Amino acid sequence: MKRFSMLAAVLCAASLAPSCVPYIEEEPPVPAQDVAQNRPAQTEKEKEQARRERQERREREQREADREDAGNDRQSQADNQDQRIPDRTPDPEPEPESKPRTPVAKGVPGKPGFVFSPFNNKIIDVKGIPSGTMVMDPTYPASDKKYFRVP
Repeated sequence: MKRFSMLAAVLCAASLAPSCVPYIEEEPPVPAQDVAQNRPAQTEKEKEQARRERQERREREQREADREDAGNDRQSQADNQDQRIPDRTPDPEPEPESKPRTPVAKGVPGKPGFVFSPFNNKIIDVKGIPSGTMVMDPTYPASDKKYFRVP
């Protein structure tokens, strides 16, 4: 019995060992020809020459762009010298004076017809007053004239 359990342990260890080794996947072979254009693949010399041509084209385009920018700068400087400065700038249009907005009271939850005053949060009875009506806050004297709208 002892031999059997020892044999089973050795077999298990031997079967698990290959699973611990990482699998190395081989890269697919590179085709000898460019399939899309049916032409032989470029040699290193041709690749280097193409890279140099691209670099030269970029440098040439950059020089042309720099020349155009310099010409535009000279032209804009000449244009700025020719432009006259206006004698007087027009007055801005006066903005309409905005009226102070009347605050809107908040309703008391669970009590229809009652609202909290937006000025001091006291409860005010507004039963029978339609929504949107401007009401004077009764907790202030008439000389203060604190108004709010019914929600």
